Amino acid sequence: MARPRTLSDDELLDRIDAALSTRADGGPWSLHDVAPAVGLSPAGLLKRFGSKDGLLHALARRWIARIPVAPLGDLPAERELRAYVAEAFGAPSDAAAVYALGEVLGDLRSPTLTAALHEGWSAQVRYLEQLLEQLPLPRLRDPHGGAMLLLDALHGALFRHAAGLEPTPATDTLDRFLETWT
Repeated sequence: MARPRTLSDDELLDRIDAALSTRADGGPWSLHDVAPAVGLSPAGLLKRFGSKDGLLHALARRWIARIPVAPLGDLPAERELRAYVAEAFGAPSDAAAVYALGEVLGDLRSPTLTAALHEGWSAQVRYLEQLLEQLPLPRLRDPHGGAMLLLDALHGALFRHAAGLEPTPATDTLDRFLETWT
């Protein structure tokens, strides 16, 4: 009889994500690097996710599932936009930015993970577009194009952060765009 799982997949993925994003270096990692931080053996991670790619795919699916499909309406659109940008694109350190970018580059080597990036980024663009449409931005003629440009700028700011080139909060990038479109 199998032992019952003590952690849900979501709890385990939270721990894995935290372990990966707080690593001191942004280099390649293995299941052996992550396992002790999450309380499982590498074999336990393999049993749970099948492979490192399976684990990455589970992290990607969770990320996609957390992207809102429409404005939540709990906050005014600008506050919701700011909160989302800070959460989704804020890197607490240069090392965390390097890790995030390294994972994106690694994902682009895998057709399955590239498809997940496409799905996630498309969802982010739709969500950002809907929020931008709710704001009084007279100079923003094309909310979809604006959302694409904002997404590009936020990713670019993450690259600057990783390189230590005048790292700024993601909300500062958003502020520059909102000022331009107002």
